[in-house]
Amino acid sequence: MKLILSLSLRNLLRQKRRNFFLGIAISFGMMILVMANSFSHGITDNLLNRMIVYMTGHMSVTMMEDSSQNRRIIRDKNRIMAIIRKNVRDIKGVNEAVVTFARLIGNARGDNTVVVGVEIDREFEEYLRQNLVKGNLKDFTAGAMENPVIIYSDKAKVLGVTYRDTINMRTRTVTGQAQTARLTVTAILRPNNIFEGMAIYLPLKTLKSLIGLRPHETGELQINFNRINDDSHAKREADRLYAKLEPGIAVIGGEASRKKAVAAATALGFSGDTEARALMKKRLSVVSGVVPDEKSEDGALVSRKLAAALGIRPGDSFTFAYDTKYGNMRTENAYTAAGIFTSDAVPDAKLILLNEKTFYKTYLENLPKDPVAGVYRLGKTSPLYALLAPEWKLLPRTHTNDDLKIKLANMTRSRWKGPWMDVRTMYESADFILTFEFALKVVALVAVLILFFIILIGVINTLRMTIRERTREIGTIRAIGMQKSDVKYLFITETVLLTAIACLTGIAAAFILMWVLGLFTIETESLLSILLVDRHLYFLPTASTILGYFFLILVMAAVTAYFPAKRASNLSAVEALRHFE
Repeated sequence: MKLILSLSLRNLLRQKRRNFFLGIAISFGMMILVMANSFSHGITDNLLNRMIVYMTGHMSVTMMEDSSQNRRIIRDKNRIMAIIRKNVRDIKGVNEAVVTFARLIGNARGDNTVVVGVEIDREFEEYLRQNLVKGNLKDFTAGAMENPVIIYSDKAKVLGVTYRDTINMRTRTVTGQAQTARLTVTAILRPNNIFEGMAIYLPLKTLKSLIGLRPHETGELQINFNRINDDSHAKREADRLYAKLEPGIAVIGGEASRKKAVAAATALGFSGDTEARALMKKRLSVVSGVVPDEKSEDGALVSRKLAAALGIRPGDSFTFAYDTKYGNMRTENAYTAAGIFTSDAVPDAKLILLNEKTFYKTYLENLPKDPVAGVYRLGKTSPLYALLAPEWKLLPRTHTNDDLKIKLANMTRSRWKGPWMDVRTMYESADFILTFEFALKVVALVAVLILFFIILIGVINTLRMTIRERTREIGTIRAIGMQKSDVKYLFITETVLLTAIACLTGIAAAFILMWVLGLFTIETESLLSILLVDRHLYFLPTASTILGYFFLILVMAAVTAYFPAKRASNLSAVEALRHFE
C-alpha cells in the first residue's frame, strides 16, 4: 500500500498540466458547493436563531381564553414558570412575551405597528448600543419620562418624529377595551432587516399596565436554551413539559352566606352544553328547581347540604366570598340558586356548581388561594370528575405549521369558555424556514452534482488518455511482478488523491471567499436584508456537512475511476509492451 501511494504521488507530479486543470475544475465545484450550503444554512440560522427565536423563543407556553387566538393571558405566571423550571432542562432563560398591535399618530401621519414589551438585559442592551442612531438609552430605563418608547428610524421617518417627541398610541386591552396612551421617544435605532422596523419597544411593566395585565399575569412565556443543535432537542423538551402540564379541577374554596347564616363552601364549574347537561341529569339528582342553562349569568346549583345550612330555596339569592391568591384581597359574588341537587358521589359536600361561563368569569379574574382546609376535594375516580371545569385544557402537540393552523382553527370553533394551553417550539411556528433551507440545499446540491458529473466525465476521459499513454509502463510493471489488483488500485489511488487535494483546496478557497464577501457592508432595508447580519452577508459552514460532501465526492471519484482502472489492470503484459503511440 505504501508503494502504491508513493507511485501515485509521483505519477500526479509527472502530469502536472493535465492534473492542474482537472484539479482546478474539481476545486471550483467544491468551493461552490461549500459556499452554497454555508449561505443557505446562514439564511436559516439568521431567520430562526436571530429573528424567529426573538419572537417566539426556542419554546413557548401560551394560554388562550374564550377560544380566541388573540386573547392570550397566562393568569398565574409564577406557577407556570415554576413548572417550566422544574421540568425543562438546559434553560438559559424564561421570558415574558407581551405584544399588542397598535395605531400610532405622530407629527406627520399615522401608521400601524407591533408594540413589544421588553426588559433590557446585557444582550439586548448591546444590540441597542450597536444600532443607536439618536437618543439616550438611560431615558428608557430611568422612569422619568412618560411611557418611554424605542422606535426604528424608518418608523420615525414615517411618523415625522425624533428624539423626545411625543407619539399618540391607540390599542386595545386584553379584555378588548379601547386604550390610548402618549409615548415619549427616548431612542431611535437603525434596523438590521425589513422585519425589525415593524416593531416598537416599551418597558414590559409599562405595556402590561397599558393593556390591562396585572403583575402576576403575562401574555406568553418564552423559553430559551443554552444551546440547541437541532429541532429534536426543543421538541423533546416540549413533549416533556407537555406531559407535566396536566390540569386539575378548578376549585374555589370560600364562604357562602345568606342573611346571617354562613358556611364553608366549594365552588366548581360545569359545562353548560347539551351533552354535559344530559350527563349531569344522570349523575346528579335535582330535588328542586332546575339546572341553570349556559346563558345564565348568576344561576347556580346548590348541594342539599349547603342549602340546608343556609336555608336556601330555588330562587333565593346568596353570596360567595373567597380570598384571592394575589393582591391580598377578598372577592365576593352574588348568585341565585336555580336548583338544589344531591348526588351519591358527594352526599355530604357543601358545593356550588356554576356553568362554565359564570365560573370562569369569577375564577380567572380573581384566582383563588391554593386549596386550604375545608375545601371539598374530588378525586379522578369520582363520577363527577369528568363533568367539572378543569384549570385549563391542553391543546394537542403538533410538529408542523400546517398542523398548528388546523389545531388553532379547531380551537376557535370550540364554544368552551375556559383557558386553552398550548406548548410549541419555534420549529412548529416556522417550519417553513426549515423547508426553505432544505429546498436551497437540494437545489445547490443538484446543481453542484451536475457540475461534478461533467467534471467526472473529464476525469474518465483524462484517465483513459493517461492509461493509453502509459500502456508500455503498465506492461513493464506487470512484467516485473505487479499484480492486476495493484495496477487497478494504483490508478484509483491517483484519482482519489487528486480529488482529495482539489477538494481541500476548494474548501480553503471557499472559506477565503466567504471571509472576503463578509467584509462588505450592504446598506438596504429591502427584503434582501433577511440575508444579512449586521448589514453583512452571513455564511455558516458546518463541519459535518463539509465532511459529508468531501467523502461523497471522493466516493464518486473512486467509482468513476474504477472501470478505467480495471480495464488497465486487465491489459496483458506482453501486449502492453508491444504498444506504440
